[in-house]
Amino acid sequence: MHLDPKVFELKNGSGWTAEVDVWEDVEEETVVSLYVLRGAKFQTKEAATEASVGAGRKVVDDRLKNKEIGSVIEHETRLPATHRTVYGNHSDDVATGTDGRSVKVPSPENPEDRFR
Repeated sequence: MHLDPKVFELKNGSGWTAEVDVWEDVEEETVVSLYVLRGAKFQTKEAATEASVGAGRKVVDDRLKNKEIGSVIEHETRLPATHRTVYGNHSDDVATGTDGRSVKVPSPENPEDRFR
């Protein structure tokens, strides 16, 4: 990601305003998003630039955090492969335990379970 801060002097000369472009590579394209610091008025050009960069960093951090959270959620909610060993067996192999062995879970006592 790339930030492009922009500052503008107000027409009446009473201060500065700012915005930031956030450039992000998405697959094979570059997407540019514009964020305007609405209602913000700064006394100096430097203060407006700092605020613009800060706002851009917050956008980038939030996007990265959301991607990390999404990746963790996707990883943690994946179901392991399961199989039933034979009819009449009351367990399924559902995961690998911390010792590297299969973790067994009792099968449901459901009379409609055709795999029981």
